[in-house]
Amino acid sequence: MLIKKNFSLKKLNTFGINVYARYFVEVKNIEDIQKIFEIYPSIPKLFLGDGSNILFLKNYYPGLVMKMGIKGKKVIQENDYKVIVQAFAGENWNEFVKWTIKKGFIGLENLSFIPGTVGAAPIQNIGAYGAEVKDTLFKVQAYETEHQKIREFTREECKLQYRYSFFKHPHYRNKFLILSVFFLLRKKYKKLNTSYVEIQKELENMNIKEPTTHDLSKAIFNIRNRKLPNPKKIGNAGSFFMNPIVSILDFKKLKYRYPAIIGYDISHDKIKLSANSLIKNTEWKKKKIGDVGVYEKQPIILVNYGKASGMDIYYFSEKITKDIKKKFSIPFSREVNIIR
Repeated sequence: MLIKKNFSLKKLNTFGINVYARYFVEVKNIEDIQKIFEIYPSIPKLFLGDGSNILFLKNYYPGLVMKMGIKGKKVIQENDYKVIVQAFAGENWNEFVKWTIKKGFIGLENLSFIPGTVGAAPIQNIGAYGAEVKDTLFKVQAYETEHQKIREFTREECKLQYRYSFFKHPHYRNKFLILSVFFLLRKKYKKLNTSYVEIQKELENMNIKEPTTHDLSKAIFNIRNRKLPNPKKIGNAGSFFMNPIVSILDFKKLKYRYPAIIGYDISHDKIKLSANSLIKNTEWKKKKIGDVGVYEKQPIILVNYGKASGMDIYYFSEKITKDIKKKFSIPFSREVNIIR
């Protein structure tokens, strides 16, 4: 275990912000984690995956950044119909999803090509194309930093909601370091989720009528490749804003005033609004100020065109959220985690 000082995190956050950490270490096992808390018991700590959902506001982090490097994935239990798999927190999320598809396991294919690590998945309850981690999560293994012990949380205890979990609550943030995640997947007789119109159109373009998990994953790759910017070429953190959830009555009122706004049923009385469609109905569509801009193909994404600072991006996003709230009278929140 090598602890580095004044370490640049530019390549470890997808916005490409050149922020320095006072201390940096990549942990490869539980013993490394225990040693870190023995050596540095009191200084602030930041747990880092692939840096795909964070925005640093300052150019210096005064504490210790711990990059999760514990990797591995395996089958824990299975029968003819179901399987429980374990993936360690440092595993690349998309590589893990591809592994499950190759094994013939069903349940994670709609979450293909989401950037980040396995450890970040339950914290954010990542989701895409009609699926979320909560649909297949079995349990989470975490290191409790205050008492320095390993704990397990069931799916119910994780309190998973739209882009939220128990681990994101302000009181518990950074008090638990995810070690590994267990998923309950199907092996047979599981109808694939192709409910999204974009997926249906892409499968038609691929001339596929009865898709396999591999076909569905490929269709999602095609869609994401067309719509989303590559962070290796343009700095971004994927979806910057969350899709607001409103009542059916509020949606009908908005739809009457702004017919182009899109919403999706999520329960008998709630609608998830498309943040993209909201931004498109404002002056912020394709707008750029300095090196910060709204991505032209996907307004929910903010991009760093070169030398934007974390504060530049943050202030840009603040203006958008305030304008959305003022115009539509609905809450509009950031999905990206802000590191102050």
